[in-house]
Amino acid sequence: MPAAPVHESLGGKEYRLFDQTRRLSIPSKFRFRYGSTVYLLRNFQAEGEECIVVYNEEDYLKVYDGLAKSYDGAELTFMQRFFSQNISMASIDKAGRVSIPEDFLSYAELNEVPGALLVCHPDRLELWNEGKWNKLFDVPVKPDFSRFNISPRG
Repeated sequence: MPAAPVHESLGGKEYRLFDQTRRLSIPSKFRFRYGSTVYLLRNFQAEGEECIVVYNEEDYLKVYDGLAKSYDGAELTFMQRFFSQNISMASIDKAGRVSIPEDFLSYAELNEVPGALLVCHPDRLELWNEGKWNKLFDVPVKPDFSRFNISPRG
C-alpha cells in the first residue's frame, strides 16, 4: 500500500450518505490505506458503542492475532466463532465505494438518511450513528486532559 502524508492518516471525521444499494463512499484522503478489500467488524466491545469498524487487511490480521493471544482453549474457540459472525469482508469499487451488509447497518442504527459519521483513526475507520457518537462525550466525569501530552516532541 502506498504511503500517504502523515496528517491524512491520523484522524478526522466526515458525514457520508449511503446510496440506494447501501454503498458508502470512503473519502479519497482516507482511501490510500485500504486498497481494494476491507474488513467490516461490528464493534461489540461496549454497550452504547455499536458502530462499524473498517480495517485494512494488515490491521485486521493484527486484531485477529491479538484475539488468539488473549484467549486459549474453549474461550478461544468461542471468541473465534463470535468474532467470525461479526466480521464481513467487502470490496472497494473503482469509485471508492464499499457495500455495507444490511445487518451491519441495522446493528449500528445507520440509515440511508442521515447517513453515517465516518471517523478516521490511525489504524481504522469507524462508521457511527451521529447520535450515538455524540453520547460518547456526554459523560459526568471527564478525563484530565492536562495529563495528555500533545507536544510533537513527546
